[in-house]
Amino acid sequence: MAGFEVIVRPVVFPNIRPAPARALAPEDNPDQGIAVLGGSGGRLIDLPHSYSTSVSQQKPHTESKRQFDKERIYQVGQGGSTRSGEINRNNYIDVERLKKVRLNTEGGALKMIYSNPPPAANVETLETDVVR
Repeated sequence: MAGFEVIVRPVVFPNIRPAPARALAPEDNPDQGIAVLGGSGGRLIDLPHSYSTSVSQQKPHTESKRQFDKERIYQVGQGGSTRSGEINRNNYIDVERLKKVRLNTEGGALKMIYSNPPPAANVETLETDVVR
Protein backbone atom coordinates (compact mmCIF):
# COMPACT_ATOMS: atom_id res chain seq x y z
CA MET A 1 0.00 0.00 0.00
CA ALA A 2 1.37 3.08 -1.10
CA GLY A 3 0.25 6.09 0.78
CA PHE A 4 0.98 8.40 3.50
CA GLU A 5 3.01 7.35 6.50
CA VAL A 6 2.21 8.77 9.87
CA ILE A 7 5.13 9.37 12.19
CA VAL A 8 4.27 10.15 15.78
CA ARG A 9 6.95 11.75 17.97
CA PRO A 10 6.43 12.64 21.62
CA VAL A 11 6.57 16.35 22.38
CA VAL A 12 8.79 17.35 25.34
CA PHE A 13 8.13 20.81 26.69
CA PRO A 14 11.07 22.67 28.34
CA ASN A 15 9.47 22.95 31.78
CA ILE A 16 8.99 19.21 32.27
CA ARG A 17 12.44 18.03 31.35
CA PRO A 18 14.21 16.08 34.06
CA ALA A 19 16.88 17.79 36.16
CA PRO A 20 20.44 17.31 34.97
CA ALA A 21 22.51 14.68 36.73
CA ARG A 22 24.37 15.83 39.86
CA ALA A 23 28.06 16.42 39.54
CA LEU A 24 29.91 14.24 41.99
CA ALA A 25 32.78 15.53 44.08
CA PRO A 26 36.18 14.41 42.92
CA GLU A 27 37.58 11.42 44.69
CA ASP A 28 39.82 12.14 47.66
CA ASN A 29 43.53 11.78 47.33
CA PRO A 30 44.51 9.04 49.80
CA ASP A 31 47.83 10.77 50.55
CA GLN A 32 46.21 13.95 51.87
CA GLY A 33 44.72 14.44 55.34
CA ILE A 34 46.75 11.80 57.12
CA ALA A 35 47.83 12.84 60.59
CA VAL A 36 51.37 11.94 61.54
CA LEU A 37 52.04 11.51 65.23
CA GLY A 38 55.58 11.89 66.45
CA GLY A 39 57.24 11.62 69.80
CA SER A 40 59.76 13.72 71.68
CA GLY A 41 62.10 10.92 72.55
CA GLY A 42 60.78 10.24 76.02
CA ARG A 43 61.53 13.64 77.51
CA LEU A 44 59.20 15.22 80.08
CA ILE A 45 57.28 18.17 78.71
CA ASP A 46 56.70 20.70 81.50
CA LEU A 47 54.47 23.70 81.02
CA PRO A 48 55.24 26.75 83.18
CA HIS A 49 52.57 27.48 85.76
CA SER A 50 52.45 30.25 88.33
CA TYR A 51 49.84 31.94 90.48
CA SER A 52 49.72 34.80 92.93
CA THR A 53 47.35 35.71 95.73
CA SER A 54 47.18 38.72 97.95
CA VAL A 55 45.02 39.33 101.01
CA SER A 56 44.69 42.58 102.87
CA GLN A 57 42.49 43.09 105.87
CA GLN A 58 41.98 46.37 107.65
CA LYS A 59 40.04 46.92 110.81
CA PRO A 60 37.25 49.32 109.93
CA HIS A 61 36.70 52.53 111.81
CA THR A 62 34.01 52.37 114.44
CA GLU A 63 31.91 55.44 115.01
CA SER A 64 31.74 56.43 118.67
CA LYS A 65 30.01 59.83 118.53
CA ARG A 66 28.18 61.85 115.92
CA GLN A 67 26.79 65.40 115.99
CA PHE A 68 24.21 66.40 113.36
CA ASP A 69 21.31 68.69 112.51
CA LYS A 70 17.88 67.33 111.61
CA GLU A 71 16.64 69.18 108.54
CA ARG A 72 13.60 69.07 106.30
CA ILE A 73 14.14 69.68 102.58
CA TYR A 74 11.12 70.76 100.53
CA GLN A 75 10.56 70.28 96.80
CA VAL A 76 11.35 73.36 94.73
CA GLY A 77 9.28 74.25 91.65
CA GLN A 78 7.07 72.12 89.46
CA GLY A 79 8.67 68.72 88.83
CA GLY A 80 11.75 69.60 90.89
CA SER A 81 12.99 72.47 88.71
CA THR A 82 14.55 75.43 90.53
CA ARG A 83 13.66 78.02 87.87
CA SER A 84 10.17 78.81 89.07
CA GLY A 85 11.29 79.27 92.70
CA GLU A 86 8.04 77.92 94.13
CA ILE A 87 8.42 75.75 97.23
CA ASN A 88 6.06 72.80 97.54
CA ARG A 89 5.62 72.31 101.31
CA ASN A 90 3.53 69.15 100.81
CA ASN A 91 6.48 67.22 99.38
CA TYR A 92 9.58 66.95 101.60
CA ILE A 93 12.20 64.61 103.06
CA ASP A 94 13.81 64.65 106.51
CA VAL A 95 17.59 64.22 106.61
CA GLU A 96 20.44 64.27 109.11
CA ARG A 97 23.19 66.69 108.04
CA LEU A 98 26.44 65.54 109.65
CA LYS A 99 28.46 68.22 111.46
CA LYS A 100 31.04 66.27 113.52
CA VAL A 101 31.93 62.60 113.85
CA ARG A 102 34.41 60.78 116.11
CA LEU A 103 35.90 57.51 114.85
CA ASN A 104 37.91 54.99 116.85
CA THR A 105 40.81 53.46 114.91
CA GLU A 106 43.76 51.22 115.76
CA GLY A 107 46.01 54.26 116.02
CA GLY A 108 43.66 56.23 118.27
CA ALA A 109 40.66 58.50 117.82
CA LEU A 110 39.94 60.44 114.64
CA LYS A 111 37.68 63.51 114.70
CA MET A 112 36.16 64.82 111.46
CA ILE A 113 34.40 68.20 111.21
CA TYR A 114 32.28 69.11 108.18
CA SER A 115 31.63 72.64 106.94
CA ASN A 116 28.13 74.12 106.79
CA PRO A 117 26.51 74.39 103.36
CA PRO A 118 25.21 77.76 102.16
CA PRO A 119 21.65 78.55 103.31
CA ALA A 120 18.81 77.55 100.99
CA ALA A 121 15.17 78.68 100.91
CA ASN A 122 13.80 75.15 100.72
CA VAL A 123 15.72 73.80 103.79
CA GLU A 124 14.25 74.07 107.28
CA THR A 125 16.23 73.08 110.41
CA LEU A 126 14.11 71.02 112.79
CA GLU A 127 16.72 70.27 115.50
CA THR A 128 20.30 71.42 115.86
CA ASP A 129 23.39 69.83 117.45
CA VAL A 130 21.81 66.46 118.12
CA VAL A 131 24.35 63.99 119.54
CA ARG A 132 24.15 60.24 119.09
